[in-house]
Amino acid sequence: MSSYETLNETQQFACRVIADHARATAFAIADGILPGNEGRNYVLRKIMRRAIYHGREHLGLDGLFFYKVCDQVVEKMHSAFPELETQRDFIAKMVKLEEERFGTTMVVGLGKLGELGISASTPKDDALFASLGKLYDTFGTPRDLIRVYLEGVGLLFEEDDFNERFDAALAELQKSSAIGKTTRKSEVSPVYAEILEKAGKSVFHGYETTEIEKAKVIAIFSGEKQLDSIKAGEQASVVLDNTPFYAESGGQVGDTGVLIGKDTRLAVHDTFSPVSGLIIHKVTAEKGELKAGDTVSAIVDVEKRDATRRNHTATHLVHAALKEVLGSHVKQAGSVVAPNYLRFDFAHYQPMTAGEIAEVEDLVNRYILKNEQVTTDLMAIEDAMRSGAVAMFGEKYGSEVRVLTVGGGEFSRELCGGTHVRATGDIGSFKITSDEAIASGVRRIRAITGFDAFERFREDERLIEQVLAP
Repeated sequence: MSSYETLNETQQFACRVIADHARATAFAIADGILPGNEGRNYVLRKIMRRAIYHGREHLGLDGLFFYKVCDQVVEKMHSAFPELETQRDFIAKMVKLEEERFGTTMVVGLGKLGELGISASTPKDDALFASLGKLYDTFGTPRDLIRVYLEGVGLLFEEDDFNERFDAALAELQKSSAIGKTTRKSEVSPVYAEILEKAGKSVFHGYETTEIEKAKVIAIFSGEKQLDSIKAGEQASVVLDNTPFYAESGGQVGDTGVLIGKDTRLAVHDTFSPVSGLIIHKVTAEKGELKAGDTVSAIVDVEKRDATRRNHTATHLVHAALKEVLGSHVKQAGSVVAPNYLRFDFAHYQPMTAGEIAEVEDLVNRYILKNEQVTTDLMAIEDAMRSGAVAMFGEKYGSEVRVLTVGGGEFSRELCGGTHVRATGDIGSFKITSDEAIASGVRRIRAITGFDAFERFREDERLIEQVLAP
């Protein structure tokens, strides 16, 4: 390629865009952000694709080039930012994958855009946006590529104006084809605010106990309507002033159990907290009549709670093990902790090999056999972060947080408000059952612990015996 000074103004501008976006890309990926379709991941994808577009369209770079530019960022800046060198290979792989995906999309998209004959004099009317919306909806031409193309031919829009008109055209197109209809997210029920105002917050005691003898029923409701009582065979939601039931949060499912009164018994199917300070028990009355103001014994299903605790602590161990085996680029992208399994989503660019899966399992089970102590400390958020505790992006934390530490914290220390075992040996055993891709650069593993893992081993033995039987 010619030197920068010999390039025309458009080409020099393209070079500056590529250099600037390569810096942003390298640092973002080193920090655990991967190209995607939402939030900061989408911002990264947009700047990557803008750089790739300028390189191909204005500099004639047909092959993969952007990952090489990002590697130059690492080469130039790793002495001041050592984390770039640590993540060098991962940065290159992720940029190359995105560049390969976008290359095919770009060829098709630019071809379709060219067929529209758009120029600087094209009217900025609804007909234009109808055509652009069809490209997006029918051929998958990315919105950011469309906007960059329009700027290239001199048809300029304010970003908000472009997005609003594009969204309107797309909505009209999808409406006419009966595609893409969605429902609005339900708003927070006003009954929750009413209960909080009248009765105050529920107090959670589940870290210390799984049973409270004198819990007062401060509200009973169904849908938007508050009830005076609930009789046998009826279902409703119950709020207690004090409860040992853990409300679904941070990936951990809500507790189940029973509420027992003098002449009443209710099965608790689920526990959740729709607003801060309000813990709701979904119940079915099995016997008698429960009235607002009654006192009950609130008893958590201990067997399910213990199984959930095993899986939750194992989730922290598997997070640390994945970082150890696959690299420090691994970041949690979501989780589910239930009594009979755990599910863990994490940033990674390719399927785990059989050897990697075995290594993660070995590492987790090694810490289980060590029977390391599991401790929880309440800390100010600033102190927790200084201690090296891992926080999850997208989670909301208060001024005081719970920090879960395994052993001395060298292997795992994370912010977590869930329930956990007292020592890793309580987990029993750990087994990964699946590894799959759920999005670009995001993988999902499922695993089991304790008795569920033993059952899996027995089932494997049974199948092997069947196969080998004469």
